This record gives sequence, structure tokens and C-alpha cells, in this order.
Amino acid sequence: MGGLVNPGTAPSGVDTAELEARIRRSPFHTWLGLRVLTADASQLRLRASWREEWSNGNSLRTTHGGIVAALLDLAADWAIACAGGQTAPTLDFSVQYLRAAQPGHLTVVGRVLKQGRSVTFAEAEVLDADGRTLAVGRGTYASFTRTAG
Repeated sequence: MGGLVNPGTAPSGVDTAELEARIRRSPFHTWLGLRVLTADASQLRLRASWREEWSNGNSLRTTHGGIVAALLDLAADWAIACAGGQTAPTLDFSVQYLRAAQPGHLTVVGRVLKQGRSVTFAEAEVLDADGRTLAVGRGTYASFTRTAG
């Protein structure tokens, strides 16, 4: 089942297996080891599999902040897709790092704050294996109107 917690169609109509396949079309997302845990119109939960290459190079092997920022941005963007929109270019994104990410799988939770015709606002948080919030991010994304057909 590819690591899916809720394979099939979520209550909102999000097919989690199809969503994971779409996300993993990106070689970068595959390299991050992304798996869809849950997905519906209110939030998206992903798991990212830790890799040694994520290490910041220090003795604690903490995760590089760029990896954490990328996880936040992509979870927020894909949450927009789950809420009925499309993934879209990031116009602005800010990250607040709260604690260092130690080696281990990370959970990333994305939510849409406000979906508009031209701009959508979304947020995400990265959690460690104990459920502690490691970082939060908020972004502004270009919105696109879906075309018929």
C-alpha cells in the first residue's frame, strides 16, 4: 500500500493513493520519501523519511533548515490541491524554526487558511516522532481558476 494510512478515497473525495502518486512524480519529493498519511479538504498530513543527506553536518546530525522549509512549502501547496484548488507557484513564504529536527521521520501538516481567486493563503507545520512542533510556515500562493474540460 505504499505506506498509506488511509488508502482509497478520503471523506472529502481526495483519493490518497492518486494524490501520493501525483506528489511523487517529482524526483525531489520521492527523494524526500514523502508518503500521504491523511488527506481531506481541511488538511493534508505527509510523512517524510529522514536521510543522512539531510544532516546539517554537525555532530547531532540535525536536519538542514532548507529541508524543513521545503517540507513546509510543499505541504501547504498540496493542501491547496486537496481543498479543491491546484498546486500553484509560491509568491511568499515565511518559516519560523522552533527547535532542531533530529534524525527520524517527520510529519508535515498543511492547511488552507483562505482560498481566493487570485491568491490563496496556506500554512504548515513540521512535527517530530513525538508530535512536537519543530517549525511552522505560512505562505501566499498564486491561485488559478480551473477550466472546464
